[in-house]
Parts: sequence; C-alpha cells; structure tokens
Amino acid sequence: MDKTKKICFVCNTNESKYKCPICTQPYCSLVCYKKHKETPCEKPAPIPEPETLPVPPVAHVPDYLKEESVALLNEDQLSRISQSGTIKDMLKNDGLRRLIKLIDSSENPEYLLDKSRTDNHLFVEFSEEILAIIQREPGHSGTEQVLEAMGMGAKP
Repeated sequence: MDKTKKICFVCNTNESKYKCPICTQPYCSLVCYKKHKETPCEKPAPIPEPETLPVPPVAHVPDYLKEESVALLNEDQLSRISQSGTIKDMLKNDGLRRLIKLIDSSENPEYLLDKSRTDNHLFVEFSEEILAIIQREPGHSGTEQVLEAMGMGAKP
C-alpha cells in the first residue's frame, strides 16, 4: 500500500480525494463531507515556532581539546533509532524538527541543548526516547548523553 495516500477520516475505507477547507481533514466523497459537516469543525491550531533564543558565543576551544576523540553511534544504534515508531511519530512534529535543526546548526549547541532540555517537554521526551533506544548507561547527565549521541563527545 502506498503510504502517501490518505484514507478518508469519515468512512476510514476509501482513499481521500479532498480536504475539508476548515479543518483540513481528508474525505473521499460528498456523502462523507456532508456527514463531517454535521458536527462543526475548527481550523487546526498552528504549531508554535520555537523561540529564537539568544545564544551566547562559544568560548575559544584550545586545540588540544579539539583533538579529543568523538563518540559516535554505531550502526546498530542508528538502525534501532531509525526503526523506532515512537521516534518517527515524534519527528512528525514540525516544531520539534525545527528545534533540532536550530540546535544542529547553532554555534553553541550545548547551550541550546541545555535550554531545550529544561524548557521543551517534547524535546525532553524525544531525547529520553533516543537514550532509551541506544541504552546508555545511567550516571551521565542527560546533556552529556545527548551530546555524545549527536557525535559531539562527552566529558569523561
């Protein structure tokens, strides 16, 4: 079955051909549309943009620290993450994807990781789910584990 095809949310059987102009739910026919309109619908709430956080500049990193080996995820861990239905569902959230891109492209990702792990419950759930999947050992702070998972290393 083609995963890009959507099923009518009214009858849950036919492929949808249309979307409600108000709530954007897919429907397949005039009959299903009329049935849907029997109950008032609302425009979906917009997903809030992540706050543009002021990021403090990164302090100069001495060359000897740059040479420290970076712990990367192995193929098995990456495979388990990519196959996780929970992770896939979480990544459907546009706000979470934008936040991850913001952290990834930041001059100071450690700061944004710390801020996100205290201010954004969805990011906390996402990072904890990844940590559970890769089965990190307790004893490291969440920030250290996330940094390590992102390939940025962790302090011993």
